[in-house]
Amino acid sequence: MELYQLKTFIEIARTGNLTEAAAHLNTSQPAASAHIKALEKEVGFPLFYRTSKGMTITEKGSKILLEAQKILTSLDNFYLKASDLKAESDTIRIGLNTNGQLLRIEKLISFISKCLPQVELHFIDTKSEDFTQDLTSAKISAGFYYGNVVHPSVYSIKLHSYKMVVVYPNSWDAPPKKRLSLEYFAEKPWIWTTQGCPFYKQSIDYFLKQDMVPQKIMYVDDESLIGKLVQGEIGCSLLAEPIAMRFANENMLQIWEGIDLNIDLHFGYLKDKKSDAVFLEIGSIVDRIWNADGISIVNSSS
Repeated sequence: MELYQLKTFIEIARTGNLTEAAAHLNTSQPAASAHIKALEKEVGFPLFYRTSKGMTITEKGSKILLEAQKILTSLDNFYLKASDLKAESDTIRIGLNTNGQLLRIEKLISFISKCLPQVELHFIDTKSEDFTQDLTSAKISAGFYYGNVVHPSVYSIKLHSYKMVVVYPNSWDAPPKKRLSLEYFAEKPWIWTTQGCPFYKQSIDYFLKQDMVPQKIMYVDDESLIGKLVQGEIGCSLLAEPIAMRFANENMLQIWEGIDLNIDLHFGYLKDKKSDAVFLEIGSIVDRIWNADGISIVNSSS
């Protein structure tokens, strides 16, 4: 039994006319007739009465017509599901934890459109502290994050280590930068990132090692908002140097580079995707993008 035979059977039952059914199926009348004869031979009984006015389905034929329709409906559902799964597999949701320019997203889009034209990229704003949860819950397929994620299901690629700097308002009557010290800033009001953020953990540890406990006036989890709050003279804060430089170049704030603290940027995805051709290629693309400037990528987990 062939699917085209069932399609012909259903169409003739619907139209009651061999010629009309053949036209709808884009086949010839003799071919449609041969389909029905072959199907009747296989089932062992006539499916239609042939008359001068057309073709009328037999009693037995009507009883198996519904089954034939179920088969074709199931086939349609099969292809629909396969299409949905293909679309899902070709959609990669990338989590962005910071400014897209810093993450070189324009280059990422360009490379992927050339190397993986079937892939559709969706970019989602995420927080570094939520990276593992977002990844394991399938909110994102892969993404960028600060700090180190130690999780058995995550494969991470270290991209770069950024220097952290102190940012403070232009209006503060601060000493010349050569005379600035950590003690000066420790007495000032601080804008901190949220407690789950890698920035917060590393910063607090750094200050504690210096036997200092800086003031905390608020917690903010957005770098752009931190820059605006510093500009608004709310307090000082810590930012990755490239982000801080962007604000400084817009004359929003001042930078002090005297703090010895770094934050690592990673790209990661689930370990069970390491054998997936698409993820392997995306990892290779990220490698090429960051190595273009002589930055060496190191696998932080295997």
